[in-house]
This record gives sequence, structure tokens and C-alpha cells, in this order.
Amino acid sequence: MTSRVRRVAVVGGGVAGLALAAGLPRSVEVVLHEAQPERARWGSALVLGAWARPALHRLGVLDSVTRAGSPVGAGRLFALDGRALTRPHDLHLLAVPRPGLLDALTAAVGPGVRVLHDEVLDPAELDADLVVGADGVRSRVRGLVDPGRAARLGTPWVALRGRLGAPPGAAAGEYWGPGLLVGLVPSPGGGHWFTAHRSTLGPEPLDVAAVHEEVRVLAQGAGAAVRSTVEDATAGLAATRLWVAPPMRRYVHGRYVVVGDAAHAMTPNLGRGAGEALLDAVTLADRVAAGGSLAAWQARRLPRTQAARTASSAVMRLALAERGAGVRDAVLRLSPAGDARPGGRR
Repeated sequence: MTSRVRRVAVVGGGVAGLALAAGLPRSVEVVLHEAQPERARWGSALVLGAWARPALHRLGVLDSVTRAGSPVGAGRLFALDGRALTRPHDLHLLAVPRPGLLDALTAAVGPGVRVLHDEVLDPAELDADLVVGADGVRSRVRGLVDPGRAARLGTPWVALRGRLGAPPGAAAGEYWGPGLLVGLVPSPGGGHWFTAHRSTLGPEPLDVAAVHEEVRVLAQGAGAAVRSTVEDATAGLAATRLWVAPPMRRYVHGRYVVVGDAAHAMTPNLGRGAGEALLDAVTLADRVAAGGSLAAWQARRLPRTQAARTASSAVMRLALAERGAGVRDAVLRLSPAGDARPGGRR
């Protein structure tokens, strides 16, 4: 598609949808459809790498997002029992509560953008030169881009999330298996924690108490930081099955485009979902403004994001490995990021 775009329909008002609506030129008529604004704000902290900050700057929200977030600082990997597998190193990450990021993006959306709180049952009926699916892992637009890749894919893993009453300090990082992954992340007001493990519980909505009990059992041999986090958690928990997007061969077909989780929903292991959604949106907005080929945009974005989607699942399997965990941990300690002993390499 290379013709001048005058009207864009954006389906979905999450990170990718709001960023696109904010980034498109004012000369383009933009209609943003979001069926459940309150659901779009659901979730815990989103992690943004330094590589995503130019996109925030391009949208004029870098300062406000930085104020809303908290630097992750020195992150490291631990074995589940608390033994350090890597030495502390600055990851240059920013943890931002989802509502804080969405508030900043909403404020950046121009007054000319029409926001409709409606459910788009058939995106093919939308009157627009370009229909962009920013409608998440359950995307309805994805089926118009590639009918064979319409359905989301389930994984064997479930996630449990909660808030920390105080920053995790030196305990911040990820704790790996066997069979359980736990993350402790600083964020404004304290922090967030999350777990992932293999589970047959279902269907959704999941029984939060049942998921919590599975995690408690798996965490019995964990170190003090993990055990206290899991045992003390009693309220405000959320449990979800982890779903991913299917492997995509294209992100553009005719007037239909997918971005963000609609294109490459991935497990959270690499912390790249939100940042890649921002880059999708900003680069697409710039391509529309320039009147350039969307095939060129696809060629730029698809290989990177599909590789991240695949790698994220691979890291999840590695983190939860029950066989060979000792070998994995030994390799991590010997890696350039490892040598966690006092006086080790710097």
C-alpha cells in the first residue's frame, strides 16, 4: 500500500493504539475504537528498555513516562533457592505502571482524534483507508491480514501477579526454576512481583486461589525473598493463562495492518512487549506521514519482533527447566554476566 492515507481506523486503545493515534499527523483523520477502556488499563508494571525511549521522545511523553516509572537499576538472575547466578548489572530499564503509561499516551493524543468506546465486531466494515489492529492477542484484525493466523495460541504456563509493599532492593531480579519463575521488580510505591509455571488449571477466568496454592507448593524450597513474597500475598492478586500470537508471515495485507500484541504477543520473559508496541506505532505513523510503502515498514518490523516472540518463549522454557537446571545454572555463573562471587570479574 503506497497511496496517500487520509483516514485511519485504529482498533484498540492500549499501548500500541494510543501511541499510533498520538503519532499520526494531524492531517490524517483518526478514529480510535476501544470497547473496554478499563480493561486496557489492567495489569501491573510494564518494562521499557532504553532502546524504546526515542519512541517516547518522538511522542512527547518521555518526561511524563519517566516520572511515572521507576528505574529497575541493577538486575540479576538467581536460582530459586536464592543463590546468585549473575552479578548485578545496570539493565537501563524503566518499570512503568500500565495506567501511568496509558495516561501519558492519552494526553498526547490530539484533539482531532475521535475516540469511540465501541466494540468492532467486523473490522472489514470500517470506513477507512487504513485499518490498524492494535487489538491485542485476541485480535480480530489479524484474521484479515492472514486468515490462517487469526487465532491466538495458548501456552502451558500461567502467571500470578501482585504488588510489593516495599521496594525489593538487592532481591530485585528473576529467580529461575525448577518448575517456577519468580520476578521481583521495583516500581513507584514499592514494586510488583510475578510468577510463571506450568499448569493445567482452567478454563479462564482462572481460580486465583488455586493458582496461588500451586505457586506456594512450588516455592517451598525457594529462598527467603521468594517464600515471603508468595506466603504474604493474600489480596490484589491476578492470575492469567499466558497466550501468544501465532507466528506471522506478514503484518500488512491490503488496507489492514497489525501492531503490538496483535502482531507479536509474546511471553513476558524479555520485557520487550510494550517497547516493541511503541516502536511499531511510531514507525508506522512516520511511514504514513511520509506516504511511503507499508511493505517497507513490514520488512523493518517483522523480523525483529518475530525473533523476539520466539526468543521469549525459549527463555521461559529455559527458566522453568526441570531437567538440566544444574548445568544451566553453572553455565550462567560462568557467563560474562555471571561470576557472582565477591571479587569476581567487573
